[in-house]
Amino acid sequence: MQKLNKNWFFENHADFEYKRFVLLAYLQSVNKAFNQTKLYPALSDLVEHYRNLIAFKKQKDELYDTFPEYIDKIDLTNFKLHFNKVISNDELMNHLDEVIAFSLPEIQKHIEEGKDIHDFIEQEILLEPVGIIPIYKHEGYLLLRSNEIKVYEYKLGLFMHRDDEYKSLSTQFIKSYKIGFINTFENIKIDLIKQHRKLPNPATFSIQTNYEYPVEYTVLPIAKRLLLKQIA
Repeated sequence: MQKLNKNWFFENHADFEYKRFVLLAYLQSVNKAFNQTKLYPALSDLVEHYRNLIAFKKQKDELYDTFPEYIDKIDLTNFKLHFNKVISNDELMNHLDEVIAFSLPEIQKHIEEGKDIHDFIEQEILLEPVGIIPIYKHEGYLLLRSNEIKVYEYKLGLFMHRDDEYKSLSTQFIKSYKIGFINTFENIKIDLIKQHRKLPNPATFSIQTNYEYPVEYTVLPIAKRLLLKQIA
């Protein structure tokens, strides 16, 4: 998928038509990914770009509002005073306003499309515990069934963002098992316990879907979000 720089909307001071072309080319690559049901990183990138534009617009407006005004004209007929800012929007600021006004609804439209795909696939995903789930669930295994059964080790962690603390879930691929009569989720869990003694009774969850979706780009990211809700 084509990438878009965080500073795309103001770097190089290009004109509106060029920025419009850059954004539409990027959104075309997003559409291609969505058509292949590849949700990530396209959807998370869209949300980040949308938030960056909103944050920039807010800071710009707040900065503009802090500058004082001076009396520009006195209307004696209507008894009104007309004010102007000490500083006014220059050509660059007007250009950015135009770019942002065009970009926000376009990006939002694609975010909504991605969310619709996400919600549909999320409803198709079945997350279930394998065996007895222990009290300690901050690390364990995720068994994802596609054309084979992929085993991921997961860990619950914390990260800081703008002075706020959030929970996150990281995964690491361990191994794969062929789908067969012997390799049930329960038997795989027993095999993992034998091979990895650090977790004598690991929290283990299985993920299954009714349809084939891209694992790394769609199923695993959604499964991680579902699992995070389950254990956090």
